[in-house]
Amino acid sequence: MEYSTEWKSGMEPYYPVNDELNNQLAARYRAVAEAEPNVIFGGRLAEYKYYDMAPIIEKVMKMFER
Repeated sequence: MEYSTEWKSGMEPYYPVNDELNNQLAARYRAVAEAEPNVIFGGRLAEYKYYDMAPIIEKVMKMFER
């Protein structure tokens, strides 16, 4: 099981802090990623969101249903 906890100094940072500074940084990374040809960025890190694994696997599978 996974239990959420607020990050404190000295802990390993598993997830980014969802604040204005990090949201701006994520937007800059998205702009760079969109300029990459033939590359698909997806999942928790690319979308800067927390997902349970089953829904994200379904979402990725739908990306390739063409």
